[in-house]
Amino acid sequence: MTTRAAAAMLVVTGALAVPSMAAAQYSWGRPSEPNSGVCFYKDPEFRGDYFCVRDGENQPDMPRGMNDKISSIRIFGNASITVFQDSRFEGRSSRFDYDVPELKREGWNDLISSFRVSGGWGHSHHGNGHGNGRGHGGGNGSGSGYGNPDEVIQRAYEDVLNRAPDQEGLRIYRRHLVDDGWTEQQVRQSLRDSPEYRQRSMMTYGRAQEIVRQAYLSVLRREPDSGANGYVNNVMNKHWTQADVERELRKSPEYHGHRE
Repeated sequence: MTTRAAAAMLVVTGALAVPSMAAAQYSWGRPSEPNSGVCFYKDPEFRGDYFCVRDGENQPDMPRGMNDKISSIRIFGNASITVFQDSRFEGRSSRFDYDVPELKREGWNDLISSFRVSGGWGHSHHGNGHGNGRGHGGGNGSGSGYGNPDEVIQRAYEDVLNRAPDQEGLRIYRRHLVDDGWTEQQVRQSLRDSPEYRQRSMMTYGRAQEIVRQAYLSVLRREPDSGANGYVNNVMNKHWTQADVERELRKSPEYHGHRE
């Protein structure tokens, strides 16, 4: 083997060794957060020990002690992440370019076996100074760099509340995005702080029955009967609030009969 060939072989071998060396550095702890990258947490709401990776890093096989052990993900800077249920980037996958405080709600708690981290849509997280050129089409003078604020709001509502935004929500969050420079993450967090989200995430059948009962007492001044079952199902499955039930009850002949 010539000297030049031997040198080339050394360079290639060294390059191939870099990913495994980087993977070996991952360990649970409390490391510094990256300017652009992702941190993985053992517990929901970014609690407990964690490890972080910079954007551009891939992990085809999670290190020992980390496979299927991740419960929340925090995104920094320009990063986005694609997670895979199986090693070698196989099986079911999802992409996240926003913080995920509880992977269980996304159907991913303790299921990640491999991942790819890349430069995302360029939104700014946690005040780290990165710009937010979103990449959803051309700019429209929105001020926050989003291709279309309505698309951002629509996506956030569907992901967080499992429904389309109402006109009032569009108006409020469009103003925050355009005038106040909000990021999509701030819109999502605001939705997660809403009574509707808390009610939906904590909903049980008994709680749904109580919501309907209170609506009946407020509007019809009586206890609900078997006709209330449809309202209970709507609270459970369509995330109706007490106000939604009351609105429908006010359309009923019984309500109008009381008023006459």
